[in-house]
Amino acid sequence: MISYRPNVKLAKLLYKYADEHKEEAEKKETPIPEKKEYECYPPYNFSWFIENKIAAMGWPQTVENLNYISDAGVDHLITLSPERRPPILQCEKKLGWSEIRVKEFGTPTLKQILKFIEICERAEIRGEVVGVHCRHGRGRTGTMLACYLVYFKNMAPERAVLTVRVQRPGSCETYEQEKIVCHYHDCVRGTITKPDYRLVEDKLYFDCTMKHMDSESEIEEDSEESNIITDKKVETLQLVKKKSKAMIINHKIYF
Repeated sequence: MISYRPNVKLAKLLYKYADEHKEEAEKKETPIPEKKEYECYPPYNFSWFIENKIAAMGWPQTVENLNYISDAGVDHLITLSPERRPPILQCEKKLGWSEIRVKEFGTPTLKQILKFIEICERAEIRGEVVGVHCRHGRGRTGTMLACYLVYFKNMAPERAVLTVRVQRPGSCETYEQEKIVCHYHDCVRGTITKPDYRLVEDKLYFDCTMKHMDSESEIEEDSEESNIITDKKVETLQLVKKKSKAMIINHKIYF
């Protein structure tokens, strides 16, 4: 009897073409999902501080604001206003989010500035774009942007604050916010050996000297010798009592 052996090569070809035909049929059956269109418009006071690096803005109030931020290229959003948070959970687009809680019209501490710089460093390593905002995008946001220039662009604090105000008018609203930029600059340069993480009045970068004034006893001795008390001496005696705690503060400016 003649035994019929199956052709293995022919069987492999038949199975191969059958599988390809099955995959093509499945692709035709599965519908292609349509691209969903999102409504978007920019948040208040939105602008690029450094193109494709960092953007600044006011509080993103709606999901449409977050859609615009994501479409503009921002990958990570930093919130500085605990009283005004963006609706990040309602946004369907991929957008990272971090929060640094700074009070309204307040000044960020040194620890909060270091946290902000650390987030920016990680984003730069990953090739991501950062967006930062507070309520109006001026005071707290401008302070962080000035510290950004001090660290990444090696700017002096006065020049950093001026640069931020030129690009975004109204930034760094209070004197305390300017002062923390100077303090952070001194910490980066190493002029402060033991940095204080709290913002207090007597910083080491201030040159505090008491103003020289005549003491009350000296004025009384002069009056006894002369036995003539003029109106001028009475006025100076009153000024001494009022201005006994007067101080002169000098700050060195680096350019």
